[in-house]
Amino acid sequence: MKIIGIDLGTSNTYLYAASYPGKSERGMLAMEQPGPIVIQGMSDDSGSIATVVLYENDRPMLAGNIAENEFYANIQAQHLRRLASQFKPEISQGSPDSMRAMTDFLALLRAALPEGFLESDSGIYVGIPSLAREDFSINMAQCFISSGWPRPKFVRESDAALISCLQSGTLDIDDVERKCVIVDFGGGTCDYTTVESMYVLQNGGDMLYGGRLFDDLFFQVFMRHDKDFAALVPTSPYEWYVHWIECKTQKEQFSNHLGSLAPDEAPDEKGMSLHAVWYADSGQRHDSFVEAYTRDDFVRDAENYAASTQMLRILKDYVHKGGLSRHAEDLLEGRQVGLISWLGAVLDNIGNRRDVARVVLTGGSSRWPFASEIVRRLFPQASIAHSRRSYEDIAYGLALFPVLASSRERVNALLNDKIAAFAQKAVNTAKKLMQKQAGEIVSLCSQRIATRDIMPALEAAQTQGMTVEQLEQTFSKNISQDQELVKIAEDKSRALQQDIQQELNFAFRAWLRQNGVLLAPNFTFPAQAIGQEFFDNVSIKISRLDSLQLMKFTLTTILPLVAATTTATTIAHTGEPVSSIVGGSMAFGATWLLAKTAPKLLEKRKLPAFLLNESNRKKIVDKNRAYIEKSLNAAMADAQERMEIEIERRLRNALSSMLGRLTVLNQVKTH
Repeated sequence: MKIIGIDLGTSNTYLYAASYPGKSERGMLAMEQPGPIVIQGMSDDSGSIATVVLYENDRPMLAGNIAENEFYANIQAQHLRRLASQFKPEISQGSPDSMRAMTDFLALLRAALPEGFLESDSGIYVGIPSLAREDFSINMAQCFISSGWPRPKFVRESDAALISCLQSGTLDIDDVERKCVIVDFGGGTCDYTTVESMYVLQNGGDMLYGGRLFDDLFFQVFMRHDKDFAALVPTSPYEWYVHWIECKTQKEQFSNHLGSLAPDEAPDEKGMSLHAVWYADSGQRHDSFVEAYTRDDFVRDAENYAASTQMLRILKDYVHKGGLSRHAEDLLEGRQVGLISWLGAVLDNIGNRRDVARVVLTGGSSRWPFASEIVRRLFPQASIAHSRRSYEDIAYGLALFPVLASSRERVNALLNDKIAAFAQKAVNTAKKLMQKQAGEIVSLCSQRIATRDIMPALEAAQTQGMTVEQLEQTFSKNISQDQELVKIAEDKSRALQQDIQQELNFAFRAWLRQNGVLLAPNFTFPAQAIGQEFFDNVSIKISRLDSLQLMKFTLTTILPLVAATTTATTIAHTGEPVSSIVGGSMAFGATWLLAKTAPKLLEKRKLPAFLLNESNRKKIVDKNRAYIEKSLNAAMADAQERMEIEIERRLRNALSSMLGRLTVLNQVKTH
């Protein structure tokens, strides 16, 4: 079975298709990722199809990109031809011209599909604007059936964009469980939908506000700056192409220019040079330039915009129809309106804006920098994201729509049959990461203690003649005041927690896909599912390193060994008082060997300098480091064991909860 999602945009149309080969052994739909339908000549390489029809002698001849090019290139046939465009928004008005143009466009699109591409059981899903009346879907269905397509199912464009954003990761499941706004700022309309747990709280927008108004604005900029343009283009057979293709291209390039400027950058003094190519009746080429068009120029023109005669002609079916915004009524009456402030007025109608946690901008016109600026002003507490598929979101989401029911079915199967196996896999993943990070913590801390806390104390003891008790105090002081040790533990623990979450998030999403849940939104494993005890225990163990009794280990294990291997020659050449080496090397060795059984007897004993020479200091440090590593590894293993007891239960509960949250997708409906 093939599913085709069709986004009939005012300026451009996108088709995405996904083939669902049939039912799996469990009776569930087999799935694949949707992909764009590229039709040679009619679309560009990305699948974008110009929503236009070329008529010759009032008969539909071509549609899409090739229609624009043919109309523009063949001047000899201009008197026989006309281009129809901008007809999609007017379908809701039932305009005969718009109904005919849409039917012809769909018929030519249907005929251009590869042979056999449209199957007998193909499902057709079409987007409709959020504020569209029921007339829109009724009239659009009539256009589809009359042009030879199967009867389509209609999905709100904002819902389709929501599905696409969930699949791409622009939105995650947490976003839609909170209050989220999807703003679809397209070529002909601007729609928004407010959702919470996929329940639609509010739909709104403006049927007359869209990118084509800005195309018209740039047309008028050229009209003001070039007398020849103003005198000849409106009566030229190329007027339509210049107005809606050339000027749209300049608009998009200027939008990119504005996007490259930092918001707090100095005034845009250099601006951007605008360039339009047009032809007179004779076919002679002309070039029009607007030098140094700046951000301030654009804001001034946009906020003092009045529709051209050509724009008003397109919008004639809306006059006196009711249900229009104040800006739309002013536009249709020929009065000036503010195109930038118009978007603010549209979004200002969204209720309880302070509760909105996430705003997603999609649609071809959403890349205007002022769109983000207005959203930030109206939703200061919300995070803002641009969809990763601004132009294709709707078509992609429409092609994914049928997988929702199958996804829900598979989710239920996973909850019942496979969650235990994945939970164990998640536990093993967490354990491996803990072992790796614990080893790094032990290595870093042991190295730091040896080089920063123990070695300097031994060097000071050699030069200052410390007793064993004083050296022990120096060890303890150095370690207890070494805040970097705790920081190492904290940093590594945070990194470990992030690594575990990232690995589990990725593994969970991959697991869903492997089990046929194609629509798998981004999930974040909650920190409590991983457990904080391990990280707390690590920090505690590090912060209490002075309790490792390093001096006792040094006195009872290391010093007797070092003393026993100290030679008489070494003692004889130290120059130290005899009191520190009474009885020569044998007596000295015997004295320090007492530390093994009676360490208290030597606590007040001064450490002879020769005992702490460079070679012996290195031995003492190396053995202490090995002792610290062993002690810390034991502490880490204990913390790890405690965590492993809890992590499987917590992860299983988290997985059940996360899978259960996928049921919010049940709220998306067809019309």
